Amino acid sequence: MSTDATTSTHTKRRHAPPPVRNLRPPNLKLPPGACDTHFHFLGPQREFPFNPNRNFVPDVDHDDSTIADWQQMQSALGLSRGLLVQSMMYYPGYELALHALCLMPDRLRAVVSPRAGITDREINVLTKAGVVGVRFTRPTGAVIDDSLVRRTHEFGWGMHYLLHDEEQMWAWRNQILSSPGKFLIEHLGNPPVERGVDSATFKFVLECIDTGRCWVKLSPRPSKQETFPFSDVLPLVKQLVARAPNRLLWGSDWPHPQYWRTMPSDSDLLDMMLDWVPDEKTRNRIFVDNPIEAFGFPKVDG
Repeated sequence: MSTDATTSTHTKRRHAPPPVRNLRPPNLKLPPGACDTHFHFLGPQREFPFNPNRNFVPDVDHDDSTIADWQQMQSALGLSRGLLVQSMMYYPGYELALHALCLMPDRLRAVVSPRAGITDREINVLTKAGVVGVRFTRPTGAVIDDSLVRRTHEFGWGMHYLLHDEEQMWAWRNQILSSPGKFLIEHLGNPPVERGVDSATFKFVLECIDTGRCWVKLSPRPSKQETFPFSDVLPLVKQLVARAPNRLLWGSDWPHPQYWRTMPSDSDLLDMMLDWVPDEKTRNRIFVDNPIEAFGFPKVDG
């Protein structure tokens, strides 16, 4: 390859902004056992390189955001548990997730996106390590793999769904609603917030909640606003909190991969819960009790 071609290829790559590393103490004081139910580990890439053949944003560079970085973030915010969502940068690998689970078996649970050909023996190993769910999103395939759903459900895994738009919702809705056992919708279902609570996607999220088997992750990610405080998401959150506080979870989305706007502080994102869920008892349920029920964390002493 010529120098010009190399330069041209390099200039096509984008660099994702890193998370805010120096966090102020948040105003929200979290209870013991508070859980972040959506974050990712990226690297260190010299030990856990991204899949070079991934079909997911191959033109994006990311800084490392390691287990040690995550521990520092958790400490700064007052969090003590977490549900690791294996980054699609590694799809379909799960080595980093397995490594993290073995380091912190009491503190972590994980969700992975394995290839369809994963063996029952592999599923059993992952289950014993602390994997509690399989994640389906657009990079994992245009359709939901019913065989993978059935096989992982037999090991007690829940189904986790990341929807990108309304078209995907309509394509997947029947399979999602027929999910066996527990299932989960990430990032509020990514509804078009400009349509408010009347969008078809948000109505679908409510339909999922009403099954009594579904959890929804509260998140500002669907916001169309460029900067904090992402107030266009508030009406959706308020309706969910009023409807089913026992089916809601909080996730930071740290280190916010594929986020191209001004990077918000995770302290600010946590403090949004003071406005989203003003009642302390309900907040504590979202941070502590609901993750225990959804993912099997040990109960908090006292």
